[in-house]
Amino acid sequence: MVTSSNPATPVQHAHQPPPPPPPPPPRSIHEVVRRLIASLVLLFVSVSTACFVAWLVLRPHPPAFEVNSLAVSGLNISSPDFGPRSDLELAIMNPNRKIVFFIDHFGLLVTYRGIPLLRRVKKPTYRVEIPGNGSFRVKLELDTGGLNDERERAVLGDMKGEWSKGAVSFEAKAKVRVKFIAWGWLSRERLVEASCQDLSVEFSPGEETGKLRDGGRICSVE
Repeated sequence: MVTSSNPATPVQHAHQPPPPPPPPPPRSIHEVVRRLIASLVLLFVSVSTACFVAWLVLRPHPPAFEVNSLAVSGLNISSPDFGPRSDLELAIMNPNRKIVFFIDHFGLLVTYRGIPLLRRVKKPTYRVEIPGNGSFRVKLELDTGGLNDERERAVLGDMKGEWSKGAVSFEAKAKVRVKFIAWGWLSRERLVEASCQDLSVEFSPGEETGKLRDGGRICSVE
């Protein structure tokens, strides 16, 4: 009797999944700090660029200046005590429609042929606000800035000739610190200087008091 046998069936082994990958190492504090600094730098550059572009779009103009009135008194040219005084009204105008000016410092100087005669520095108790297309008028009394003997002789020598003809030509210089504000948050600060030439003050014969001839004068901004 022939006995048949089946070939041996190979043993099937179950497939084992690969082990999970090891967890990533924890980030070091130095890497966190570097990423934080990089994010802050990127934010600063983005904000600065946006502000720069905004100012380019707005194209802010500096304030305009005009001397409305100028009165000089105590111009005692024949006296050894030379101590003139001046009352000056200056108009500061904002030519921008969407920008507000804030001013917290005024400096005014009256000169004669480049020689300082009268000066005044004023810091208001509050910031002066000039809205878009608005204006502000400031009245200041100026005192003698203090002349040495050499300058006084030079001033009196030239001024006496003009005074005898009925008019003396002065110059005024203004310096103000202006803060530009747009949209309530975008701001920049600038020191603005203006020069007001040919301020011809008219005097009656023999009088020590005179006033600006022919109305106001528009100043040039430097």
